[in-house]
Amino acid sequence: MTDYDGPTRQFIDAGIRFLVSNPRHVLARGLRSEDIAHDANASQATFFRKFNTKADFIDAVVTELTNVERVSAEDVEYAIDTTMQAHENSLRPAVLAIVNRWFAGLTDDTSTATDQLARVFGNDYAIKTDYARRDRLALTAFEALFRTTDAALRRPFTSRTFAMTVNALLDGFRSRSGVDPDAVSADTVASAILALIGSAVDTSGSHEHLDDMLEPIEGPILTPMPRDPRAAIIEAARTELGKRGYFMTRLDDIADDASVPRAALKKLFPTKLHILVAALQAKVDALRESVADDLLIGLDDVTIIDNFLLRCAQLAANESAFMDALLVAVAHDTYGEPEGMMSVKQKLNIPAIIGPVIQRGQDNGTLALIGTPADLAAGITNTLLMRCFTRRNLSPEENAEFVGDLLLRGLKQPQ
Repeated sequence: MTDYDGPTRQFIDAGIRFLVSNPRHVLARGLRSEDIAHDANASQATFFRKFNTKADFIDAVVTELTNVERVSAEDVEYAIDTTMQAHENSLRPAVLAIVNRWFAGLTDDTSTATDQLARVFGNDYAIKTDYARRDRLALTAFEALFRTTDAALRRPFTSRTFAMTVNALLDGFRSRSGVDPDAVSADTVASAILALIGSAVDTSGSHEHLDDMLEPIEGPILTPMPRDPRAAIIEAARTELGKRGYFMTRLDDIADDASVPRAALKKLFPTKLHILVAALQAKVDALRESVADDLLIGLDDVTIIDNFLLRCAQLAANESAFMDALLVAVAHDTYGEPEGMMSVKQKLNIPAIIGPVIQRGQDNGTLALIGTPADLAAGITNTLLMRCFTRRNLSPEENAEFVGDLLLRGLKQPQ
């Protein structure tokens, strides 16, 4: 809160009170200095000794609207810690007690009107700063509530969006209370917050997605099995992998999304790796054929590798969900999987496509003898795919050109 002398503070407080209690009067006649002086039990002469112009006074009022003394993060943390201890870490009674503690301030008409006026008259920077402060308080409260657990937010929630949602919820209750106070109770607010926590917060340690919480209420949707279940499964897998990532994607979710019985899916695709291979095998075969064609028509080794890099980058962009999953699966080393699994490294051996070209280049002196063809092929392919994985904002052409320049032409300045 800004440090003003007594008379200046009286005028500013009177201005805020007048805006809150007489909005129609202000719309009709404006914020007049004589009204403010009267409300502050002072004279207009004193008013203009404190403020050179009415514009200076309005600036001070607007500044004060967005500069109200607020609760601190330390206050929130202490209040929640002590409340949780008092209720033996039982979440619902603790949240209800916390809401009851601040309910009067949440639904106070003057405070509500002041906040609304701040959003109408305040500058964008001050308003955004206040939102950021409130978001930090919401995160402080979350961390204090779950300090003794291994809680995590279910995707797609992040710390920022969770805090924003909490404050949006509270703003909604505050606005409703201003015109319909009987509809807003502390129990209603606490129940809404608990419902949000229950859906957004995962304490199981299984890193769930928000969609996992919707399955029980959606119920089974009885639809006929698609005519081409294999294609439906691959399309559903593309969606699930893009949404959840390789490890969090489940075969049962893919089956449900594809409207294919779970048992039927597992007969067609015993593992996620089988789906990966089915989705990418034709694309990898086409990549292999394009390299064979380049060899057949007599292109030089460097040009063939450049073409290979571009086609790989285009494949990574066009099939991002499956290619991202492929990178994870390869890194996980599927050679050690139990019987019934497969090695995706063998089935989708993209580096092996360019290996013979590197061998030919080494044999004829075009390419340096700095490693075996297999190692160089793996290094080139992995570098390109990692570049595409981490530079999604760039086009396939840009990523392929960067890796080609780096690995084929090097960092050395040409002579």
